[in-house]
Amino acid sequence: MRPELRELLGAEAQKFSVFIRENEIELFDRYLGLIQEYNKKLNLTGISDENGIVVKHFIDSLSAASFVKDRWFLMDVGSGMGCPGLAIKIVKPGLKIILLESNQKKCAFINQVIRSLKLENARAIARRAEDKNFSAGIQGQIDAMLARAVGKLDLLSALSKPYLRKNGKLIAYKGPEAQKEFDEHKAAIEKNHFKFDKILNYELPLQNGPRALVILKKI
Repeated sequence: MRPELRELLGAEAQKFSVFIRENEIELFDRYLGLIQEYNKKLNLTGISDENGIVVKHFIDSLSAASFVKDRWFLMDVGSGMGCPGLAIKIVKPGLKIILLESNQKKCAFINQVIRSLKLENARAIARRAEDKNFSAGIQGQIDAMLARAVGKLDLLSALSKPYLRKNGKLIAYKGPEAQKEFDEHKAAIEKNHFKFDKILNYELPLQNGPRALVILKKI
C-alpha cells in the first residue's frame, strides 16, 4: 500500500472514531495484497486498483466500526471478498464474527485471509442467510448484522430477524437515498419487529461520493 494511502486510511478512519494502529495498517496492507493476487482468478471484486480497494472497501467498511462493541458477536451477510466484516474485525480484534458468503470460491478466499492475517474467532461459511437449518443453530445470538450491497431494508430486516438478539442491530450500508428507502419500507421494517435507530451520512474521500449507514434495532 502506498504511503499516501496508509495516511488516508488512518485519517479517514478517525472520522468514524476509529484509531488504527501500525500493526493494523500492516494487516490491511496484507489483505490488499491478497485481494489483488486472488482477484485475477476468482473475480472477487470489480474494484481492483489500490485506491479503489482502500477507499470503496476498507474505508467504507469502517464507517460502522464505532457502532459495534469489542466483544460482540457479528454476522456479515453476503460478505463477498470479506468486507465489511474483516475490515471491522481488524480494528476490533475482540469481536467474534461469522461471514456468510454462498459463493464457495469467495468463501474459501475469506477463510484464506483469516488464516493469513491470523484473525481469531472469525470464519466464513458458504451458506445463505435464508437457510433455516443454519439460522436455527444461532438463533437470537447475534449482536449485530452487517449487510453491504445485499438487498433492500424490508428484505434485510426479515433475513436478520431470526439471528439477532433483542435490541440487536441491523447495520445496512446504503447510498445517498437511504432515508427514502427507509421511508418506503418502514411498514415492512416495523412488521419485522425493528425500529429506527439512526442514519449516518458520510462522504468517501477522493471524490467517491456520498454513502450512508442505516441502523435498525430489533425490538
